[in-house]
Amino acid sequence: MSGQRRVALGILFGLLLLGADWRTPPPSEGPETVRTRSLSGAEYIPVNDLARILDATRFWRADVRKLVLRSGSHSIVLTLEDPFALVDDATVRLEHPVLSAQGELQVPVDMLRWLPSDSTMVRLTFDSRRKRVVVLPASGSVGSPRLLVSGGVTRLSFPAEKADEAVVVARAHAHFRLRFGGVFVGTLPDTIPAGALLREIHPIASAGGTAFEATIDPAATGFRLLTDSDAGRVTLELTTERGPGWERFAPESPPGERRLRVVVIDPGHGGADRGVIAGDAVEKDLTLALAKLVRDQLERQSLRVTLTRTDDRDLPAQARAELANRLQADVVLSLHFDGYVDPRARGATAYCPLATLGGTAEEESGDESGARTTVASSRLSLLPWRDVATRHAVQSRALAEAVLSAIELHGLGPTRLRERLPVALLGINAPGILLECGTLTSPSDRERVSTELGLETLASTIAEGVAAYRRNE
Repeated sequence: MSGQRRVALGILFGLLLLGADWRTPPPSEGPETVRTRSLSGAEYIPVNDLARILDATRFWRADVRKLVLRSGSHSIVLTLEDPFALVDDATVRLEHPVLSAQGELQVPVDMLRWLPSDSTMVRLTFDSRRKRVVVLPASGSVGSPRLLVSGGVTRLSFPAEKADEAVVVARAHAHFRLRFGGVFVGTLPDTIPAGALLREIHPIASAGGTAFEATIDPAATGFRLLTDSDAGRVTLELTTERGPGWERFAPESPPGERRLRVVVIDPGHGGADRGVIAGDAVEKDLTLALAKLVRDQLERQSLRVTLTRTDDRDLPAQARAELANRLQADVVLSLHFDGYVDPRARGATAYCPLATLGGTAEEESGDESGARTTVASSRLSLLPWRDVATRHAVQSRALAEAVLSAIELHGLGPTRLRERLPVALLGINAPGILLECGTLTSPSDRERVSTELGLETLASTIAEGVAAYRRNE
């Protein structure tokens, strides 16, 4: 027998003795979880799973039928067929005794509430609805919401450990999205009361947290998200009233898939214009590399994709706009990276023409230079050609919502949306956004986009947002 084979057999035999877990490991995205098992009418977690997620060593004392788990400075002593356990120096009584099944000790899930709560020990919770133990992130958990209807206001209130991390990701009536940093361990309402402005809500995929998508009654005219960190509560309020303090929903285009054939990607800066420079990261180089990756992703969606520049050259804004218009682009993505003096600033920002003005009379908005631009009108008005992008303001806003939603749900945020016509969209006769894809002055953002994997992940996320815009969801 070869030496390698003897080593392999030895490892296999050792794993069998320890009762190793042969199940598929948890996915890389989302919280780590362990399935529990029902024994004698109660839920138990296999001790090997508990030891693994606590990063604890195991010592079995056969003479007294005790198992000792040691994690850092903490110790847990469990005794077979005994409801008492020793946690550090404290004796606790469990609701059910420790049992044995298939040659492995099984620990009652109420053991979780007796685990040490200092920073050296991971936090665990039992998700009773899904019958699983969940490793909580730093943002903690999100519990079952309460739905209340009072007059013209509907309130959906979530208990959340890190309430300040809750954010509205998308604000259309048909696809209203909320994201929390914590893991959802509760249940959603089985029924929606009559008169509620909330029609439906369900969880959606989100990296490193929890997200929900809701359908809001079109009669709702505004919303606001209230966070109370002291009480650990997040409340979404929906109203049919009008007045200050309420945010508007995003304007929505007609239902159905959007026509999308030609996409123009504009890598920001180039040539002598290097853009933001932070450490070894140079904006003009990153935008070009990212644009090529996004192009590859979008071409897999059977789209025709053209870059305004494919090498390191200086290109005036007018030339970029002329190319997009000559190709009759259906969508324009101007890719950039942000930079701030404050290194704590991070995340992505999308700029699009102003789309959420109400009323029917002609309204104007001012840009930072003090110029006035006609944005929306119920009667015929003439637009300067430089401002032609405002004709597509509603669709541009929808594109920004879709891309930012994908970025936020993949944990690449925080995200911000600004309704302001940027220079990169001047003269472009198509829906478009200027996307600050990250903040290079943020060490975490810079480190992420400076790796091949990080840039590829960002590219696929942007392409995912474009696909969602195309599907009109």
